[in-house]
Amino acid sequence: MSYNKYSEELPNRSKKRVLVKTPKNTKANLISARVTAIISKSIYVKTDDNQEYEAILRGVINSTNRESSLIAVGDYVKIIPSDNHQKQSNLPLCTIEQIEKRTTSLSRKSSGYEPFEQIIASNITNVMILVATVNPDYNLKLIDRIVISAELNNLNPIICVNKIDLIDLEEIREDFRIYQDHGIDVHFISVYNKINLQALLDALNGKEVALIGQSGVGKSTLVNWLFASELQKTNEISSFNFKGKHTTSFVKMFDYNFDNKIEFKIVDSPGIKEFGIWGLEKSDLPFYFKEFEDYSISCKFQPCTHTHEPGCAVIQAVEDEKIRPIRYQSYLNILDSLE
Repeated sequence: MSYNKYSEELPNRSKKRVLVKTPKNTKANLISARVTAIISKSIYVKTDDNQEYEAILRGVINSTNRESSLIAVGDYVKIIPSDNHQKQSNLPLCTIEQIEKRTTSLSRKSSGYEPFEQIIASNITNVMILVATVNPDYNLKLIDRIVISAELNNLNPIICVNKIDLIDLEEIREDFRIYQDHGIDVHFISVYNKINLQALLDALNGKEVALIGQSGVGKSTLVNWLFASELQKTNEISSFNFKGKHTTSFVKMFDYNFDNKIEFKIVDSPGIKEFGIWGLEKSDLPFYFKEFEDYSISCKFQPCTHTHEPGCAVIQAVEDEKIRPIRYQSYLNILDSLE
């Protein structure tokens, strides 16, 4: 969840349009903080000394985020605390004066009349794509889109396959081998039956991870298991800023610390049905399908889109079953969606 600079979904206390200006001089009394949650129309931040505030955006704000969501979970900000408290949360209030430049982000193309870059989480290291074996069935084309978006934004993807207790694992391993062959960690787990969870924790140690996936795959159940508490509701269904329906009505960053041996941050996000890639040129797409590399150099025409050209070695490799047809179809679908 994030706010675009033209969004009308600002907190109720700040309905006016937010103007963005490039940072110049900062005030001496500004305090550093990080956005830890955006719940409905409320923004929450935490300072370096773990003081939490509910925040409002200044009417004219310093930010470098001119072409994307104005603010998102994970953003580093500068705030000015106030003496007031928010009645519902009982947290002290602050004003966000400045939003720092993002080092990384997981983003997607927003749906709407005028698409923009919608930031799901910022300043993170990894993206964990959580899927289920069944209920709902995993969608390899959706996985491809998120993997490409992660790599495009210099993030390391992790694929986590939940509910392995419900199927014969050997029946699906081949579907995920292509990702493993490309150096992506794939974990087969069951949160319900506590299968392979320790290996997953070890893999997350020291990372800051955005958790993303379809509704029903077990994102909230995983977060609740991590913290031995029902932090996220798993039954209530509501609509939100992402397409489709889901069980998480907000985006929040959680800190995990087990006996000072395993520590990481994880950002839970609403369930998704679709994922539009932002910022990818059509000519660059083939490079994200690494199995094309062995064949594309032999294409008769260069550059080759691998769609219709005579003498295309990639198309021939698909016909010879050296490249999986489902991967090639995924490539075509993504290519068709790019402007």
